[in-house]
Amino acid sequence: VGISEFHLPIRIKQKNGDTQEVMATISGLVNLDAANRGINMSRIIRTFYKSADQIFDINKLEEVLRNYQRDLKSFDAHILMNFKYRIWQDALVSKKDDGTPEGGWQYYNVTFDTNLDKTGEFKKIIHFDYIYSSACPCSTELSIYNAYQEGVYCIPHSQRSIARISIDFTDMVWIEDLLGMCREAIPTETQVFVKRADEGNFAWLNGANVQFVEDSIRRLYDVLDRQQNIKDFKIICSHRESLHSHQAVASITKGIKGSIFNHHTSWEDYQSLIC
Repeated sequence: VGISEFHLPIRIKQKNGDTQEVMATISGLVNLDAANRGINMSRIIRTFYKSADQIFDINKLEEVLRNYQRDLKSFDAHILMNFKYRIWQDALVSKKDDGTPEGGWQYYNVTFDTNLDKTGEFKKIIHFDYIYSSACPCSTELSIYNAYQEGVYCIPHSQRSIARISIDFTDMVWIEDLLGMCREAIPTETQVFVKRADEGNFAWLNGANVQFVEDSIRRLYDVLDRQQNIKDFKIICSHRESLHSHQAVASITKGIKGSIFNHHTSWEDYQSLIC
């Protein structure tokens, strides 16, 4: 039991040592002993406020969870912290007069998912959403065929797509690291700053990386599976079709025994992927 979706401004530690302030949406939950009628709900917020002025990374939430256990006399505590994390994205081609890249702020949907049980075991998961363009291989081949065989000008279809990466890890994995893995696997990330030259380069990237949803999820799997400090993961992909009235979806886990990520993906999981 607890409180869902209370809001706090939080300072998040960046990989380079700087911090950025985000507006976090937080759910705080604790176990309720069967003999008790309920908990003091306001303590969920008051306890978090004790740490609200500190600088957070995912490990900092262990301290808040211990405070929850103490203040609410609970044997288990759980926190979900969702926020938009900004990272500067250079334009693909465009330069300023001084030769430095043009660009803009890209905002990434991130959730810290943490739990502390009665044995003191701290579990931490990061959920990270990556939005990209996926050009259909079938449509591309048909367009090429029609151009060369039929002399008909065609445009292959592509769609805005999203991957949710959920990781269970040992050594620190930064949000910037997750972004780098996604860009390595799928370089067609949607762009913030675009001039004509950037649009041309993006069209080239799409053509060089045609992909069904099955291809996208395999690419992401291959990159994540190589990371020594990521012990388990789950990936969900959704291609928001421009041809069909439905979405093309896929999910996969690392496949280890006793995984905290099961192989079942619910309708709500797919519906929560907003891009």
